[in-house]
Amino acid sequence: MESTMSHAVVTGRSLRTVAAGAFVLAVLAGIAEAILAVTSIAGTTGLGGGVLVQVAVRGAVFATALTCAWYLARGRRWAWWALLLGLGGAGLASMLVPMAAALADGASWSTVFDAGTSPLFPAVRALHILSVLVGVTVMLHPGVRASLGRIQG
Repeated sequence: MESTMSHAVVTGRSLRTVAAGAFVLAVLAGIAEAILAVTSIAGTTGLGGGVLVQVAVRGAVFATALTCAWYLARGRRWAWWALLLGLGGAGLASMLVPMAAALADGASWSTVFDAGTSPLFPAVRALHILSVLVGVTVMLHPGVRASLGRIQG
């Protein structure tokens, strides 16, 4: 007897969309982190030129990451590589290496997750890291790689 329930088919294209969505969520978490950090800094020491430069750099990185996620969802191989190396490599390392070094030096988890910045910051940072890990993991699925366009575009 045939089932009347439809079965979801997981395709490389649908997995690309999931990976792209995870990267968008990571960027949104990064934006939330920046807002929390800038708000904290503004309330304690004021906004100097260094903070504004950091905001501009992060804004450029976030815009680039969102653009790459959009193109990944559309099957662009170059976007796959950009996200893998950019967010999955350099971006993740920029968050995890200092955290690991601080833990190795005896810092507490609260300190490592910048809980002093805002009570929300640790949760937002964890979401940021987890979203990148999910995006990279899904993106590495063979179906995603097979679904990427042959022509760079």
